[in-house]
Amino acid sequence: MAVKVEVIDAARPESRIIRRAAESILQGGVVVCPTDTGYAFSANALDVEAVTRVFELKGRDYSNPIHVAVSSIEEAAKYARFNKAAERLAKSFLPGALTMVLPRKEIIPALLVAGRDTIGIRIPDSKVILNLAAMTNLPLTTTSANISGYPTPYTTTEVIYQLGRDTGKVALVLDQGLLHPPELSTIVDLTVDPPRLLRQGRIGWEEICRVLQETG
Repeated sequence: MAVKVEVIDAARPESRIIRRAAESILQGGVVVCPTDTGYAFSANALDVEAVTRVFELKGRDYSNPIHVAVSSIEEAAKYARFNKAAERLAKSFLPGALTMVLPRKEIIPALLVAGRDTIGIRIPDSKVILNLAAMTNLPLTTTSANISGYPTPYTTTEVIYQLGRDTGKVALVLDQGLLHPPELSTIVDLTVDPPRLLRQGRIGWEEICRVLQETG
């Protein structure tokens, strides 16, 4: 089955294309969407069947939780319990390449987070996925659109190549061209004291520590 591809402008995403992607997600589909750190599988993070499709597309182990993207800090607070440190980091770095691990609220399905009481949440610096999250009014999965064990894709050509025959299982591909720079988000666990760096990405740990020290 041929995959449906829409070329989209990073600076001025067409509402027609965003609407088409939003309708696919609201119907339980998975969309390949550009973010500020690579292409991602975007689906309704509250829909267990949609989340299952994401796990299956990636060949991802169900013990490995999936993070979500939302359109604003206000939206993030619907799905995660914020503390002062999280509020300060959010105001300083979001939208941006920061994933905050926080206590999850009950609305988040256990499957998404591998049965844990926490969730990784971010607000990407990408108009495409921010507009998509706002139009669906949902948290969206943001796991990279690669097969587990393979490199993060920065072009839709890479995504389609990795998916192979499974490409037809994707409802829509939003093609923003080559994404720059090829860096991951920094992941910080804010459920422990002091906060702990889980993965170094674009935002430096020293920068984060400096902001966290200001919370005192």
